[in-house]
This record gives sequence, C-alpha cells and structure tokens, in this order.
Amino acid sequence: MEKSTPNLVREMASEKIRVLKIDNEKITSKKTGQTRDMRVLHCFVESSYEDPKTGELVDGSFVAKTSLFDADVQIQVGEEYIVQYRLGEGYGNDAGRIVPRIVSWTPFSKGRPVAKPVAASGAAS
Repeated sequence: MEKSTPNLVREMASEKIRVLKIDNEKITSKKTGQTRDMRVLHCFVESSYEDPKTGELVDGSFVAKTSLFDADVQIQVGEEYIVQYRLGEGYGNDAGRIVPRIVSWTPFSKGRPVAKPVAASGAAS
C-alpha cells in the first residue's frame, strides 16, 4: 500500500509587535562586496499562551530585534503592527536552523497591510 502525503496548508502565523526603536545601518555582502541599507527594529512582542499542564494563561511577551531590508515598508516608532511570518532556513550564524521570516506588517490601528508576502524562499524580512 502506497502512503500518500496530505496536502499541506501553508498558513502563516501572526504576532502583535510594537516598534520601540529603529537603528539605520549599512551592511556589506561578503560575497559581492555590495553595501545595502538595513533597519534594525527593536520590538516588544506581545505574546501569551496556555500552559499545557495547568491551563493557565502565561505572559510570554519579550523584547527582541529584527532586521528589515525592504525600504518600501513604512514602519513608525511607537506604532503597533500585526506581523505575519513563515518558517525558513537560516543563514549566517543560523545556517541549517529553522528561523521565522516576517513577510508582512499590518498597522494594528488601520488593519491594512504595508508589505506583500515575500515570494522567494529564504528572503530576509
């Protein structure tokens, strides 16, 4: 009997993020030597989950950074966004690891996306 692979639904996960600070940096590719702009976003990620043993709601919120290369994405300090992300393969220090990639930013107060999902695999957010 042949095993069949179920159709996978490619849903993206989402989280609520508040941008606390934006640092503008330039990075240089080791392969090509080209320099490009990068924004480093310092974010508060509002997250909670249900403890599987007790059933209690646990606050899992944290502060972390993410890089944003797309100059067309308009992000404001102090604003809240719902970000959608998908899993991808890491690079650099994360090579060979599964890492999340933010693919869209929706202003929490406006409810409209500010970026289209990235089509290319492994593209940076």
